[in-house]
Amino acid sequence: MRGCYRGDVTTRHLRFAIHDVTFGGVSLPGATVDCWDDSEGTSRWSARIVTRVGPAIDEGELTGRMADGRELSGYAIVADRQVGAGGRRETLVELHGSGALHGLESSTA
Repeated sequence: MRGCYRGDVTTRHLRFAIHDVTFGGVSLPGATVDCWDDSEGTSRWSARIVTRVGPAIDEGELTGRMADGRELSGYAIVADRQVGAGGRRETLVELHGSGALHGLESSTA
């Protein structure tokens, strides 16, 4: 039996942490960001934040700073919120970027 891989393939995937995060002007703890190019060459990104006080808004500007000091920003929508059980009631907020993630261009060129 011969193996076969079909479907869309992403390229130029990056994963990194950002700190000094805000979303829609609300300060949040750090976030993990994934950036990639889809099969059509379009740049995409998402961010995940674990917080006790999740943002009440559904869309806005995400800002943050990488470990090397570069500032990033981009418009995002809340794609998912998952509230954890237990006393801490932490919430995983997943954001999907809309358009470019500004400030990253110099590292991926």
